[in-house]
Amino acid sequence: MKYLKHIVLSRLLIASSLISCTNDDPLVEEQDTEESASITATLAQLSLQYNAQGNLIATQNQTGNIVFDFCFDFVYPLSLSYNNGTTVTVNNLDALIDIIISSNNELFINGISFPFEVETYNDANNTIEIVSINNEAEFAALLESCEFTNTEDCDCYEVFVYQPVCVEIIAPDGVTFTLTYSNACHAECDGFTTSDFVDNCANDFNFPGEFDCFTFNFPISIITDTGETLVLNSQEEFSNALYNVYYFDFVYSFDVTFNDGTILTIGNEEALIELIETCLNPGACPCPANVIPVCVEYELPNGAVTIITFLNPCEAECQGYTPNDFIDCGNSVNPSCSLDDAQDALLLCSWTVNIGDETFSYVFTDDGIITITEISTTFPYTATWILTAGIAGIPSLIINEEFGQFEDEWVFVNCEDGAFDVFSTINPNETLITPDCN
Repeated sequence: MKYLKHIVLSRLLIASSLISCTNDDPLVEEQDTEESASITATLAQLSLQYNAQGNLIATQNQTGNIVFDFCFDFVYPLSLSYNNGTTVTVNNLDALIDIIISSNNELFINGISFPFEVETYNDANNTIEIVSINNEAEFAALLESCEFTNTEDCDCYEVFVYQPVCVEIIAPDGVTFTLTYSNACHAECDGFTTSDFVDNCANDFNFPGEFDCFTFNFPISIITDTGETLVLNSQEEFSNALYNVYYFDFVYSFDVTFNDGTILTIGNEEALIELIETCLNPGACPCPANVIPVCVEYELPNGAVTIITFLNPCEAECQGYTPNDFIDCGNSVNPSCSLDDAQDALLLCSWTVNIGDETFSYVFTDDGIITITEISTTFPYTATWILTAGIAGIPSLIINEEFGQFEDEWVFVNCEDGAFDVFSTINPNETLITPDCN
């Protein structure tokens, strides 16, 4: 079993009353249910994967698949009961999440109808299996096997360096699908080893969150592993819909937009795989190792222009340049920052950022959280961060924040002798003060 190590139990999210039913909403019915501490604990644990709006939290869901990010998935329909005796039939995960976020201290789920089935991972045969839970004792044993209360922390120091690895898993219907982790550390925390990793991550369309180099132009349609066709209107709907889907097909064609605003129509699966391969591994073109240096001009976020050297023309073309962009290499420089340099700087240094007339303190932690404090008021904000290799290997820090106030991208272009030249690509009026690294 692959265990989720980082999360501890918390109480059930709260709200006030049942909502009216649609085709996907829980149906209020009379069912034979039993009071169950395990179902209450399960829903409390599952609530930690979602925010208050019912959308997946990216940092809590490394793979975007419930069996691996949570521990197991219910086989629906599922009969539950509230503490006031009202029973409901839940037909899918979305309806279950609606119940979680619309419960409160006075009205909450405390019962379930036995037997029921769950899908869980069997590492002995690398298969998602369906297991029957016949009573409260078996339900409690399932939760114990998940080790939700295990406080042992799987320390991924490189947790937010994005170097994806993939494993192949067999779905309950016998179809093999691909599962992506953001890096090897997280995959190993789930019990996989390097011998489990496959060469190509491009076949995993269930990747949680947006890709770095493009966004989908919604709405798009998909056909799930159960044959259901879904029309999705946002990235949040996309991620939520795929959480308990093992594989799916896009309905072609659809458009994507690159970071520079270019729109591309994707007409078939081959074109999509090629796009994802380029996005996940921008420098992984089949280039020779011969040294025939070529150089291009690269404009830094502060408007300054530097000259970057590539090993050979193929490497430059992999980054989107053409021979027309090549210039004389006489004054070329190579970026002096590695991903490790940038990560050490983020975690070990104190950062002060001036945005307009306001000054903020940024404190980065290795769990992917940033505490942002306005100096004049000491009022804290919380954001998340991820570190990736950008153009020509220049480290790129992506900052995400729920309300968008602090969304940003920083690039590290110099890390020599303890000095850091860091620029924002999004906020031109932002000044990053040279950090104190003791």
